[in-house]
Amino acid sequence: MSQIHPLRTFRQQQTPKLSQAGLAKMLGVNRLTILRWEGGERKIDPDRLSGVAEKTGIPAKDLRPDLIEQHEKLFGESA
Repeated sequence: MSQIHPLRTFRQQQTPKLSQAGLAKMLGVNRLTILRWEGGERKIDPDRLSGVAEKTGIPAKDLRPDLIEQHEKLFGESA
């Protein structure tokens, strides 16, 4: 069973619910980008990660846990 992407959860929790197009506008990306992030086809670029986290309130570690794990392996510390 696959997990629901945090961005999708964020969209669904908004009142009224936020569309992919609305989230794309908020984050300054294309709707197709949101579709790919939520579907797991693409991951959020490291360069965009802090901006997405800041604008949505979703911790970066939830958006890209693979980067946090990689950082901890390389530097031996929690990000």
